[in-house]
Parts: sequence; C-alpha cells; structure tokens
Amino acid sequence: MTIDPEIRTLRTNKLKEWREARLGALFCHGFSERTGLKVFFSKGEFEDADFVSTWIEDDVRHFAPVQIKELVPEERNASATFDAVVHGLSKYTGANDLTVLIHVNRRIHFDPTSVTLPRQLPIAALWVLACLDPAQAEWAIWGNLLEEAEGTRFVYPA
Repeated sequence: MTIDPEIRTLRTNKLKEWREARLGALFCHGFSERTGLKVFFSKGEFEDADFVSTWIEDDVRHFAPVQIKELVPEERNASATFDAVVHGLSKYTGANDLTVLIHVNRRIHFDPTSVTLPRQLPIAALWVLACLDPAQAEWAIWGNLLEEAEGTRFVYPA
C-alpha cells in the first residue's frame, strides 16, 4: 500500500496540528535532554504560538509560547535558506516572551557557531531542531541560540 507523501509527512491542512504537535513533543523531549528538566507542552495555537511548553526550575513554573518555523525540504522550496528563516524573525514585534523553534527539515550541515542573528530579535529564545538520519531515529537540538550555540543529540523517543 502506497501512502500519499503529503499524508505521510503530515503536510495537509487537516494534519497541520499533528505535525506541530509532533514537533512540540520532539522539542520538549530534546529540551529535557539538553537541560535535565522535565518539559511538557500543550498543543494548539495560542496567539502567535503553535504550542506552549512548561517546566519547573528552582520551584518556579515557567511557560514558553513557541512559534515553529521551518527550513523546508528542497523539493518544497529549493531557494529557502536558514539565514532567511532567521532574518524573517525580525517581523515579530512585542513578542518578547515568544520562543522560536526552527525545524531544519532538509539535509544540510548545520553549524550553530556560524549563525548570524539580526541585531534586534524581539523574541525570548531561539532553538533549532533537526533530524540527523534518514530513519528519523536520531535528532539534535541547539539553543538557546540567543545565549549559546550548544547542541544535544537524542534518540527519537519510543
């Protein structure tokens, strides 16, 4: 049985919420691996956010609305670049509490130390998430790029 690639990759409008929920879950799992904190999320769009993450640190509950951006696969837009996605973040105004997650959804060599950020980014945090192998078993997360370029590899949670 052949599955339509648009359905297999959750690219239909009806499946958008599940594509974003999957990325939210992967982000929170990677964030947990990176920080050692238990991070949870609530799916669904809230103002500028695609989901909200939450964790407790030093007895304080934190909430972070997260907007997902994507460096799309080459077959969807060959001219898209990581730098263009980052520089497009300058459009957010008054979103000082917004965390942005860039999903690198293509095969590239990502070097977080080479990322050039715009002078003024009106966001609270910038994270990058990418799959490292075609089987989608190994992933990596980098961030918060506004503070450091550290990354953590993790295995797709079973």
